[in-house]
Amino acid sequence: MSHSSKHRGPWSPIAVVFLAVLATAALSAVVMYLWNTILSPVVGVATITIWQALGLFILSRILFGRFGGGWGGRGKHHKRKKAWREKWQSMSDEEKAAVKARWREKRWWHEKEDEENSNDN
Repeated sequence: MSHSSKHRGPWSPIAVVFLAVLATAALSAVVMYLWNTILSPVVGVATITIWQALGLFILSRILFGRFGGGWGGRGKHHKRKKAWREKWQSMSDEEKAAVKARWREKRWWHEKEDEENSNDN
């Protein structure tokens, strides 16, 4: 087996690891820069090191998600939205009307608004 047939795609595993480390270091540097230039003078907190910035970056990814989600909202939410759109487009008009009626029933936070609209008519 030749060396080129072992790898799929144009990127070697070493290049991918190198780019991942480089991207992580760059993002950590951005977090450190923003923290030290904005929060330190405005709020009076201590400045942070690159390692603390990396920790903050990882912590924010854990707390707010997006690990493995990719860029541009291509995570689980995007897949569900796409699947729902395809399902909606394949529904008949009667099925769409039934779904809309169920949505109206579940809109408890808009009950007052719905009552006002029905009183106006």
